[in-house]
Amino acid sequence: MLLLFITLLVLIKLAELTYRVFYKRKINQILKVINTKEDLLYLNFKDYMSVIMEVLKRLGYRVKPTAACGIDGSGLLLNNIQFTEVWKHGLQQVIDVELAMNLFKCMSDNSIYRGMLITLGDFKSCTKVYCHKNVIECINGDQLLDMCKSVQNAKIVLEPAK
Repeated sequence: MLLLFITLLVLIKLAELTYRVFYKRKINQILKVINTKEDLLYLNFKDYMSVIMEVLKRLGYRVKPTAACGIDGSGLLLNNIQFTEVWKHGLQQVIDVELAMNLFKCMSDNSIYRGMLITLGDFKSCTKVYCHKNVIECINGDQLLDMCKSVQNAKIVLEPAK
């Protein structure tokens, strides 16, 4: 009975590892073919977040999801010093200052002094001013697409086993 339990546990871990490997391969394949903002728009939110996480990793950030900021899994912590909120609005959606205020509150509550808002749309001018004053970087859809294209040909860095 103990042998059966251990075998089952090993099989479950092996299945989880296999899933992670194939999902990472899927995200890398998606990232290779992104040419327009529409390509990002039509991804489901999980894949959209994973693509953005991969782009940020390739740009040199240490990225991990966080529940300390963001809504419904849209928060990231970069290099343990910067909160990032990712939004998947429509291409014509303009981000209002309230989202930046919410991010700044999360930053203040957690003693984080830098932030980043990422969206497929754009930002109102008052949002950009507020973000500039509070050290929050605004990444609109055009900038996000440029980031994706800049890392498409980058070599994939394999993380060491933990």
